[in-house]
Amino acid sequence: MTIPERIDAANQKVLDIFTKAKPIWKDVLPAGQVVPGLTKNMVLIPGPPIALDKLPIPLKTAACGAAVHEGLAKDIDEAWQMALRGEIVIEPAQNHNCSNAASMATSYSMPVFVVEDATYGGTGFCTIHPGPSPRVLRWGLYGPDVEENLRWLRDDFGPILGEAVRASGGIDLVAILAKTAGMGDENHNRQPASSMALALQLIPWMLEVDHPRIKENITALAKNDRFFLQPLMAGVEGIMATAKQVPLSTVMVGMGGNGVEFGIQIAATGNAWYTAPAPLILGTFLNPTYTVKDMLGYMGDSCVTEVYGLGGMSAIAGPSYLRMTGSTFAEAKERTEKARRVSLGEHSFDPVPWDGYRGSPVCVDARKVVGLNVLPISHGGSGLKTGGQAGAGAAELPFECFKKALIAVSKLVK
Repeated sequence: MTIPERIDAANQKVLDIFTKAKPIWKDVLPAGQVVPGLTKNMVLIPGPPIALDKLPIPLKTAACGAAVHEGLAKDIDEAWQMALRGEIVIEPAQNHNCSNAASMATSYSMPVFVVEDATYGGTGFCTIHPGPSPRVLRWGLYGPDVEENLRWLRDDFGPILGEAVRASGGIDLVAILAKTAGMGDENHNRQPASSMALALQLIPWMLEVDHPRIKENITALAKNDRFFLQPLMAGVEGIMATAKQVPLSTVMVGMGGNGVEFGIQIAATGNAWYTAPAPLILGTFLNPTYTVKDMLGYMGDSCVTEVYGLGGMSAIAGPSYLRMTGSTFAEAKERTEKARRVSLGEHSFDPVPWDGYRGSPVCVDARKVVGLNVLPISHGGSGLKTGGQAGAGAAELPFECFKKALIAVSKLVK
């Protein structure tokens, strides 16, 4: 076989993995019990690796807050000094089949979704969405109120969810996506239909859990229209765990930002990162006094949903998100068409009625991105330099990431 034929064959294997995978939410367990390589003194953060002296304030706060939550340090200042001495280790979450939304950090005792791919066997992980409060660790904030939220997730909500989903026998995430196709979710920044469909499936099992505050916890689930994002992220990580084992494939299998740099991963080189300066997520600010000078670059791993063909890739599925962030229906269609130009296939489970019943484009090929000079777009929430959410919108993925990835693959070809 010629080199292009070998790459095409590898890419077809990855396309099969993406389109035939069956992620099943099986459990909620402490991260230290299930996340590969996670140790008691380790904290996982979003995006590619970053030097500690370049860590932006929200990620520094989240990582150190997680360390305090674990009892590794008495306060954030002590945690930071321990990190500088190497006593607390900070690593990219996606290198551990885990992902963090926004500036969230994952540590040893935190409950995580455990999602297994029933087709290929990979398993992925993600922390639980903390709810609608703006003061949460996932936006790089820490204090007594944030610690109270973390303890509730660890001691109440996480164990209840785990007991309920185990009793249910597991929840098929693709079935949720199929059931809610055409309901307006692009399933990165907007997923009320998916969240409520999942809640309807889970609540009957939660009602059987013997817990003194079960009513309050069911209410928390029912009120959280972003809940589905996190099990979906875990499901994608499980699928990518398999895709990262396919030699020579030029398909993107990971991406994320740390506020300073944005990076992608491709199947051929597994957990290696190819980076460029993090783009700004431009759209709508939560507060009209904010400006771009207040913002960090792209931050978070929730764009693994785009890796799987959702979010900005399936913008046409959620045109109301574009309206909310200052764009139009025409722009929604254009984003999805751009994604189709650089993708190898489409999902069959999420046909969009107002897009000719086509599914989401999936499997971004770095060769197409570079060869056509067409950049796919990711949706996302934007972060403030001092912590907290700035707004929401979209960003083009940096060309340089794909160029570097292809150069790396060229060095593997023999």
